[in-house]
Amino acid sequence: MALKVDQGTAKALNRRLALNLLRREGGLSRGDLAAKTGLSNAAITGLVSELIEEGFLKEGESTQSTGGRKPVLVELDYAARYSIGLKLMSDRLEAVLTDLSTEPLATTVIALPNVESATVAEASKQAVEQLIPDSALRSEKLIGVGLAMPGLIDVEHGVCRVSHRFGWQNVPIASLLAEQVHVPVWVDNDVNAFAIAQQLFGAARRRSSALVLIIGTGVGSALIFHGQIHRGARYAAGEIGFDVDGVRLKSDAFSNWGHRFAEPAIERQWFELRATDAGHKPVGLQEAAESGDPQAVELLGSIGRDIGIRLVGMIDLVDPEVVIVGGEAIRFGKALIDPMIEAVKQYSFEVPPPIEIDWENNIWSRGASALAIQKFFDFESASGVALS
Repeated sequence: MALKVDQGTAKALNRRLALNLLRREGGLSRGDLAAKTGLSNAAITGLVSELIEEGFLKEGESTQSTGGRKPVLVELDYAARYSIGLKLMSDRLEAVLTDLSTEPLATTVIALPNVESATVAEASKQAVEQLIPDSALRSEKLIGVGLAMPGLIDVEHGVCRVSHRFGWQNVPIASLLAEQVHVPVWVDNDVNAFAIAQQLFGAARRRSSALVLIIGTGVGSALIFHGQIHRGARYAAGEIGFDVDGVRLKSDAFSNWGHRFAEPAIERQWFELRATDAGHKPVGLQEAAESGDPQAVELLGSIGRDIGIRLVGMIDLVDPEVVIVGGEAIRFGKALIDPMIEAVKQYSFEVPPPIEIDWENNIWSRGASALAIQKFFDFESASGVALS
């Protein structure tokens, strides 16, 4: 059956197709764009001219030619527009202004007296106005705002179905924020936001599948299949922090991944270990590990190995092209990460996929910014054939 598309829709699809191609591959000549998109040379010439005039593309260097005029590359002008990412924490709202490559341009933090939705909406307005004080510039340059937060998020409707950490249930947070900031707002689970940032410009950029593991304030994961985040029927895909681990706590209740492997839990185990040894002065686990303290190295090695063994099960279940690990616990360094990787290599079926570590751990708000940027590039609309 022939696909009937009006002229405006066809134009939008072709724009997105070209923008996504340049995002993935970098600068291309007009001829290469035509060949890779299937559009005519005339259609590409008009499309590129329009995008340059609007500021989305710019001309780069000339390439080598087999004869005649050297082709001029066109590439994305990532500075053409802005996005703002908000990371909702229990006591603050972390905000970052980025360009379209999620490169940070400015940051701010708004303290929260509580996490009521009205408080968060007002804090979001403050953050946006602090990052872009000029209202005219906001109207012209800001493509949208992304909010990353823990919980089960209905991304289609911008509703937090449930967040145990904040006590939210069925909160239409995207619309509440949009009323305050006057630009489109997208909200998603914070681990999914991290994965989207990796998919746009990180280790998952040229991969169709990826498994993301976050070891942070909690433990969570995200799955990318066929270039799309897999959220699940209940928006609960990746919520491994609640998985029962089989270890009993002092309360005689069973532990879960969050109780054992989240960054605060790792630090707590260290201080419990140190409390039994009065001869040592209190020192943080990161500092102790960096100084080569054998107890710290042994503890982190044991935890890293346990995480790696559990990660093997996830890898063998979904068989991703790459595994990406990040989160606040990365600060504990190779004492935690190396045993995790060795356990994966030891217990995986056949050769495991590459494991990429996000050592910088500065992507939470950038990941939120990527929520708006993803909509700008619009993966789903760009994935089809070119329409001329």
